[in-house]
Amino acid sequence: QAVVERLTAAGLPVRLRVRRLAGAPAVGESVEAWARRGRYAALAEAAREVRASLVLLAHHADDQAETVLLQALRGAGPAGLAAMPERWVSADGIAWQRPWLHHRRATLLAVAEASGLPWVQDPSNADPRFARNRLRRAVMPALEEAFPHAVTVLGQVAAHAAQARALADEVAEEDLPPCVGDGGRLCHAAWVRLPPARRHNALRAWLQAQLPAGVPVALLERLGREWRGQGARWPAPGGWLRSQQGLLAFEHSPATK
Repeated sequence: QAVVERLTAAGLPVRLRVRRLAGAPAVGESVEAWARRGRYAALAEAAREVRASLVLLAHHADDQAETVLLQALRGAGPAGLAAMPERWVSADGIAWQRPWLHHRRATLLAVAEASGLPWVQDPSNADPRFARNRLRRAVMPALEEAFPHAVTVLGQVAAHAAQARALADEVAEEDLPPCVGDGGRLCHAAWVRLPPARRHNALRAWLQAQLPAGVPVALLERLGREWRGQGARWPAPGGWLRSQQGLLAFEHSPATK
């Protein structure tokens, strides 16, 4: 609120809107992922209220590098290593953009200090319980000391992974529809006829549509190994994946309905 008051005093027409997240993370979901999803939902709600068509996010190059490393340490594929896109349009027509994604944190801080612009330092950024904070405070300084261009190179990794992800999505758009039956269930007989790499890719795309909170890498790998069309079920964020009569479907747990 103090930042908004200073910006308003400087002649900038800024209004403060506050949203408080309710609820708690689902079983197996991190506080960080839960809070991130809630923040984007709150931003989208606020944008719709004022009929805004564009939302600007303040992520920068250091954030992108940290995200790439975190995803790599989680065993992510191209979708995860692509990290944060510079621009995308959500289903409700709102455009989201990160104009500072190619600028370093130090550069932005220097500009803000020189311009007298206020900012807020989130106290949770110093909490070592969160993986990103441990990476930021202990790993990134050592990495940049040994490899001065690490942040730039990790940004390039994200760009290359984004290209690979786009190609994978295009392939899935062709491979997945013939494998999906009534009610959006995945048909094993059609899916298993795909070549292994495309089979894995189609399964990833199908899971993404079923699990809006994200697809755990371990779940994707386990399904690829274990699903043979038999009757079985696997725990998933927010519910279960159940296989019956050669069809795979997602079932919400009662707590998430």
